[in-house]
Amino acid sequence: MFIYLLIIFAAVLIVPNIAFAAECPSVKSHKSGFVLSHSGVQSEFKTSGPVVSVQHGFADGGKQKAFLYQGLIEIFRSGNDGNYNQYFTSNLNDFWPLRVGARRTFEFIPLDADAFKEKWTLDLAVTKRRAFSIGYCSYDVFNVLYDVRRNGEEVERWTAVYAPDLLATVAKIYDEGTSNEETVSYTAIKPLK
Repeated sequence: MFIYLLIIFAAVLIVPNIAFAAECPSVKSHKSGFVLSHSGVQSEFKTSGPVVSVQHGFADGGKQKAFLYQGLIEIFRSGNDGNYNQYFTSNLNDFWPLRVGARRTFEFIPLDADAFKEKWTLDLAVTKRRAFSIGYCSYDVFNVLYDVRRNGEEVERWTAVYAPDLLATVAKIYDEGTSNEETVSYTAIKPLK
């Protein structure tokens, strides 16, 4: 009798973990995509080869569509705040597979009449590898320093918390290492149905 109680107790502990594991999507396990969300934002991710399409929906009703190379490097964005396109003259694939210590500078041309003649670069540096939780799910992530420069001057700098299994930036860290450091991250994930 005691053995049967132990088996039932073990089953009660194991079954919820299996159910939670089944709801932790990845690019390989959920070909139709997945949804990441946090307060005020819901984002649908779908992949086609190395390009990831992301449809953002905001609490205020606004929408934004973006296309990213490997889910990390933005190549196109359109939404209520206008359109943004960039053409990379460097081979973006040279940065993959990611490893701590990897650094790469990519030259690009913003497809905008005002910025077309200036020199633009995107510097990426992988600084850390760690586990990162989204709801009940845990993913292997890389911290990637993301530094955009125009004519050598910094325009934008933040750290992407990038999950290769999702081909997605699951969090952004602003002012990393300072007293103003702020992290904005997705808090829930589910398969796209």
